Amino acid sequence: MENETERLPHQITHVWQLTAVITALVMAAIGVGSLSIGQGNESTFFSVSGWLIIGVAVVVLLVMLALVPYRWRFWTYRISDRDVELHKGYFFRKQIVIPIARVQNVTLDQGPFLRWQKLQGIAIVTAATSHKIDGVSLETAEQLKELIMKLAKEARNDL
Repeated sequence: MENETERLPHQITHVWQLTAVITALVMAAIGVGSLSIGQGNESTFFSVSGWLIIGVAVVVLLVMLALVPYRWRFWTYRISDRDVELHKGYFFRKQIVIPIARVQNVTLDQGPFLRWQKLQGIAIVTAATSHKIDGVSLETAEQLKELIMKLAKEARNDL
């Protein structure tokens, strides 16, 4: 059984964009806090560092938002009888191959942003580590979980 390489659903880009905005807002809030401390103490250090943090937050936001389409384009997965392959990265490409026989558990998770887009994350757990597929549709997540666990059980029985 050889499955085609699959992409994540396009809705995951909305989750990544929202995560980028929240990350930048937290950084900007820290910068504003530093500015307010600097205003009260008339400290140049806190004023300069506050503006620096806010500037970095803006740059981080712009870079993260600009890279979302590339992240989506290069994030793929494939499930076969022998292994699960994950491909990700645009500057530094990463290919992760998880042998089916090593899979111990498959966990589905769904935070508020994934729930908002009706997506679920899939964690594929081995004895050494856990690898995650960021977000797939609810139906696909359930099907992949069942498929991977069935293949893992068959692979262990064959050993």
